[in-house]
Amino acid sequence: MKYVELLYNPMSGNLDFPAYLDLFISIFQDVGYETRIHRTKSKEDMSSYLACQDFRNCSAIIVAGGDGSVNQAVNSIMKHHIDVPLGVIPAGTANDFASHLKLPLRYGECIETLAKMNVRNVDVGKVNDKYFINVCCGGLFTNISQNMDLELKNTLGKLGYYIKGVQQLPRFRKIRYRITNSKQVLDDYFYLFLVLNGRSAGGFNKLGADAEIDDGKMDFIGIKACTINEVAILFGKILIGEHLQDRNIVFFQDNKIDIECIKGLNMFRESDIDGESGPEYPLHIEVKKKALKVICNL
Repeated sequence: MKYVELLYNPMSGNLDFPAYLDLFISIFQDVGYETRIHRTKSKEDMSSYLACQDFRNCSAIIVAGGDGSVNQAVNSIMKHHIDVPLGVIPAGTANDFASHLKLPLRYGECIETLAKMNVRNVDVGKVNDKYFINVCCGGLFTNISQNMDLELKNTLGKLGYYIKGVQQLPRFRKIRYRITNSKQVLDDYFYLFLVLNGRSAGGFNKLGADAEIDDGKMDFIGIKACTINEVAILFGKILIGEHLQDRNIVFFQDNKIDIECIKGLNMFRESDIDGESGPEYPLHIEVKKKALKVICNL
């Protein structure tokens, strides 16, 4: 009998997904699939589990968790050449990738959507030896998800990110980056940068205005060093999606981007990918066009 592999992170979001396990099994059973379940015990557990499984008769790998859990699954799928579609149940805090795929936030509706098995191919970002599905970023604020207390994240959700961001304001320091794309070399001072595979990151859903996850390009957004007042105005523009024309924003699209940290490396030694710890500088970022099969909402 054909089956789907369900991996769930019991510590994601508000911890309520386990109550929907029977519903998941029932919905997929009704359309002819057996369900095999793996409960992850740590961040690394998902990767190690996927690496040692035989998926020859598997119809889909479905991850119930946040973007960090999805990132672990994507890295295993890409590194071990697992040719099985990935489905996502948005059980985390921001759930940016599920939003890209237009998947419902309600578990029951999402499971029913996934059971239809509508598959498409999407881009995957690669930075040095790691993969990312949403964003690779560096500078101020970018390690918030990594360092946030789990209870705070689960209790306050996206609001927790904003609170932790405010706490970083006294640490504002400009960082000098050298950024190379196919057309130019930029050498300037920034507060932070984001390389996006879609339109959102960290719950900000209008960051990459016209970005798509299957166009073969990454969207670079850099916030240049400016006054605190200008930063406040800029973040207001980001909330409503009117930031890309701001004079303190550097924006471009490309399929290959190199980023070196020239000054300020002592503060932010490593990057962040999908809310998880990423590679140290220098960064070589490239697009793997339509390299990942995903189940989406058509």
